[in-house]
Amino acid sequence: MILYSNTAVTATIILAAASSGSCQLYNRTINLPATLPPNISQKVDPSFPGFAFEQSSFYSYSFDEEGKPNSFSQNLVNSVLSRTGGTPLLRVGGTSGDHGIFNSTQKEPTNFPATKFKPQMKGGVTIGPSFFEAFKNWPGAKFEFMVPFRNTSESHSWKWAEAGMDSIGIENLETLEIGNEPNFYKWFSVSEYAKRYITLHDNLKQRIPSLNNKKIFQALDSAANFAQGLPTRDAFEKGLDKIAPSIKQVAYHYYQGHGPKTLDQLQDWVRHSTTVNNMTTNFVPNIRYLQKNHDKIGFAFTETGYNVGGGKGTLDSNLATALWAVDFQLYCMTVNVKRVNWQQILMSSLNMWRAVGSDAGPPTVSPNFYSQPFIADFISKGGETQVAELDVGDDGRGTFIAYGAFESGKLVRIALLNLHLWTSQNGDRPRVDFTLRGLPSTTKQVKVHHLSAPTGALAKEGLSYAGLQWTYESNGTDSRLKNDSLVLDVRGTEVTVSVNATSAVMVVL
Repeated sequence: MILYSNTAVTATIILAAASSGSCQLYNRTINLPATLPPNISQKVDPSFPGFAFEQSSFYSYSFDEEGKPNSFSQNLVNSVLSRTGGTPLLRVGGTSGDHGIFNSTQKEPTNFPATKFKPQMKGGVTIGPSFFEAFKNWPGAKFEFMVPFRNTSESHSWKWAEAGMDSIGIENLETLEIGNEPNFYKWFSVSEYAKRYITLHDNLKQRIPSLNNKKIFQALDSAANFAQGLPTRDAFEKGLDKIAPSIKQVAYHYYQGHGPKTLDQLQDWVRHSTTVNNMTTNFVPNIRYLQKNHDKIGFAFTETGYNVGGGKGTLDSNLATALWAVDFQLYCMTVNVKRVNWQQILMSSLNMWRAVGSDAGPPTVSPNFYSQPFIADFISKGGETQVAELDVGDDGRGTFIAYGAFESGKLVRIALLNLHLWTSQNGDRPRVDFTLRGLPSTTKQVKVHHLSAPTGALAKEGLSYAGLQWTYESNGTDSRLKNDSLVLDVRGTEVTVSVNATSAVMVVL
């Protein structure tokens, strides 16, 4: 990966005295580019921060326990997208739906309510007409709507699609997704996938005339850890090229893996270098192919999470995983991922909030959610933001990272991350001092916002971003926890910003 740098950076490590004892201090200097760096991204879509709902959970995220529209869910989504001015894009799908069927006479929305059951990965769910009422509870949103594909010879695929589209409406459809993780199908090969996809694509357009003459279909939705089994190039060269004018988006799923059990394992998982290695090996070639051959088709991660199936003892949904989500999304922007949809499963620990009470516990906001307001503020409003990774020199084995947000060719915001994991049981909290060098002479002050928690990496409570917190008690709206934002004076053309271990900082120029 090529990073922008004006001069070589020498990184030193020193020990600085702290009031409570000896605190390890790292110094890094970042030479800020005066013009757009060569590794600059395309403009970031204001709808970049998206959400995904596993089929069986969507109804429970859409209605509260009294059967009314779930304002807790609505407020959390709006608290993110209101910062960018983007449209909430909600993906509804998953394995339980891909294996499921639509029963027009079933009174219940689903035969496996998410408050009592985990997603049915083998038999799937049966949904009735009332399930689709959930789509009406998200004013202003658009949907990435999945129809079953695993058994395309059965008529339930188009029946499911017709019932869904009657409720959603073509004006609220972002993409029509055909199937979920097809590289797990028994019949799967790339050639067979392309053949069957085209057949169902054509049948759906015949059944639902509003789909005709539109670039609205979503393809691939490959399983996270098997991306190489369904390369974008192969899928298009073996058939999807023929219907490329109908395809709006190519989608993959991303999970960092199956969950660490120790702090050392967690440290390796959240490293920037771990994410970059996974991305460059499995996903970036697909993005580059689309940019070169089908530049009107976007690339998105429509189902994303820190871990999947980690099992008992997994360290997840904490400050460390929230910071990983920040770094992952910022890196995705630099390589021109159009959107990241974060997966929500009611009976799971990977979600960003639990919308209603269930066998998994009461409604709550999860630590992972705190990544989203940070990301949204980094994107900001206007649709002009471009992103580049900035050179920090020695990155501390993938723990010190910096990104710049540019608008109209000017650097306007900087994200600084310190992914060195620390807990309150590990003594004094280390920090890194980033000296930002090369600020415009007209910049006299910068504002600094923090994403952190007092107890460090494993914190599940006490998180805040810009002094704000989000809770079920506040019905998903922000409330003031503390005043920890700072205004720093610029000395000449540089300013030094401190970032504690297991923290992120937003610098607004």
